Amino acid sequence: MRVALITPRGAMFGKGAPLAAFLQETGAMETFRRLWTGPNLGLITIAAMLPVGCDAVYIDENYSPVDLDAAYDLVCLSAMTQQAPRAYEIADQFRARGVRTVMGGIHATVEPEEAASHADTVVVGEAEGLFAEFLADFLAGRPRRFYRHDATGSVDLSTSPTPRYDLLPVDLYPLITIQTTRGCPHDCSFCAASKVYGPRYRVKTVDQVLAEVQALSRVRPSPFILFADDNMFVMRRFSRELLERLAPLRLRWIGQTDISIAKDPDFLDLMVRAGCQWVVIGFESVTAAGLEALDRDNWKLRQLGDYARAIATIQDHGVGVYGTFIVGLDADDASVFQRTADFIAENNLYGFNVTVPTPLPGTAMRQRLLADGRVTGGDWSNYTLWDVNITPRRMSAGELEEGLLRIYRGLYTPEHVQRRLRHFLHVVARRPAVSGGRVPGGEKSGGGKAP
Repeated sequence: MRVALITPRGAMFGKGAPLAAFLQETGAMETFRRLWTGPNLGLITIAAMLPVGCDAVYIDENYSPVDLDAAYDLVCLSAMTQQAPRAYEIADQFRARGVRTVMGGIHATVEPEEAASHADTVVVGEAEGLFAEFLADFLAGRPRRFYRHDATGSVDLSTSPTPRYDLLPVDLYPLITIQTTRGCPHDCSFCAASKVYGPRYRVKTVDQVLAEVQALSRVRPSPFILFADDNMFVMRRFSRELLERLAPLRLRWIGQTDISIAKDPDFLDLMVRAGCQWVVIGFESVTAAGLEALDRDNWKLRQLGDYARAIATIQDHGVGVYGTFIVGLDADDASVFQRTADFIAENNLYGFNVTVPTPLPGTAMRQRLLADGRVTGGDWSNYTLWDVNITPRRMSAGELEEGLLRIYRGLYTPEHVQRRLRHFLHVVARRPAVSGGRVPGGEKSGGGKAP
């Protein structure tokens, strides 16, 4: 059996010409580009579920074209929302030739009927268990249209196989992804993670994660790893054991977390010893009004007063902080652009990513904005996080687009870039020698560019 595992191409930084041109011309957002261009972890995970002897090929259309005339028995696609239209085009063409097509991933999970109008089979939710069930039915000649778990977030992650890293053109990717946990109880209004993975945190075993690291290291010596968990360090006992076991391996990695790690200096030291270079933290807004009701229990609102102290504490331990923000929320007026830019500059963030409110399918934000008649975007390819698809409440769409560009232009002046670089090197100098003497992002100490 010959199987194609395809991740469709997508917009890198949005389709709006002014911002996209600026980001490309200046080389800005290189750090985010590292995150964006990682491999599709879902596809190489289901590849590990294929029968022994199966001829599987992984195709990332951002790097390699898809041969729509190739002879495959099965085509599997996984797409985020902004990739969905291209995924549908690919599925339609293979399906027209009689090739069985299967679609999964976040978008197919929250829009299964839509996905099923293009693919023969839709895997709704986590693939463990479901994909093996589909394969058995497919080989028996009776595949179903949908495969679903009885309950969201019910998969025992200890059953998840080691992803097929050997299928990847690993030299193309600055970062390779590994996942250690799933689930999130915060249910942020802009995020569909809890709809896909459920509200309960679940973890792989430490031995399981180490086996994945070893499998990756066999095909990519000294890999730079992104732990792709939505919030990596919530299960602190598990995290401590994992980091203690990672420390002797002298890895370099980054992870996504919240600011609560700043309250645990010993844990921060352990992160550094284990090879953490920098962390991604979703601050979302720099105002109390912006954070109000953004998550279920106003957790982030309650942390707002600690933002500056937490950033300083984390970076003083030698771990860079890469902050993410949303501007144009309902509480935001035009002052939010300068306030956000000032916060980023004053707190010497290692890196930053600023986006606009995006009514992604499956989110509470989309439900509310649809009810208000304020969703204005075109097809899903516009849902890039940088393109405006709504009518903002306290500014025009044009003002939101212009304000977003103003933030990037203002923070990528030579003065700001050099200031971040100086602080960046100060952070690096605090790292103990055990971390390998490398700066966040992988360059040797004493060089490189500010993110």
